[in-house]
Amino acid sequence: MREPIIDQREHGAVAQALLGWPLPEQTEDIVSMAWLVERLRSSRVDWGLLDKLVRFEPSGYTRQTIARTTACELLLVSWLPGQASRVHDHGGSGGASWLVRGMLRETRFAWAGDRLVPEVIVGANEGDLLVEFPDTIHRIDNASRHGAVSLHLYAPPMQGMTPYDASLAPESLRPPRPLAAKREAPGRRRRPRAT
Repeated sequence: MREPIIDQREHGAVAQALLGWPLPEQTEDIVSMAWLVERLRSSRVDWGLLDKLVRFEPSGYTRQTIARTTACELLLVSWLPGQASRVHDHGGSGGASWLVRGMLRETRFAWAGDRLVPEVIVGANEGDLLVEFPDTIHRIDNASRHGAVSLHLYAPPMQGMTPYDASLAPESLRPPRPLAAKREAPGRRRRPRAT
């Protein structure tokens, strides 16, 4: 995965031109994660600008930081057929991935004792949003025969992603270190790790 860079001075202007609205500057400007997801969903994408930013690489998917504020960050990810992310989390950040072109597949993982196991596989088509909670652990892949492009909006900005050991059988992954992030949304809770 290669990460092309947009000049830092252009980040805010590019994000506003691409989405039709400025990214929140401060954490307190984000009313809720649902509000941020809805803002992304209602964006008026500048397709001409998007086409200029898309970068496909045969060696792996590309991830480009479009804009970053103290409150959130916007990434553009380009996927050729057969390309996939590693199984990973988002370092405690939550957000949404909006598939603006093509088709992708998301495999979410859940804890089963001290291992991660596939919990659900979801296909995403053009226009779909995939919501990612602070404790989401998943893998994204392009299983289609065409390129795909997705916009990812995370709050707070990601401080790093934890990759999980995919050298083991795909149905059972071991974490490289314990997760520290706690999920704030009600309903689903991570199972405690076995001791």
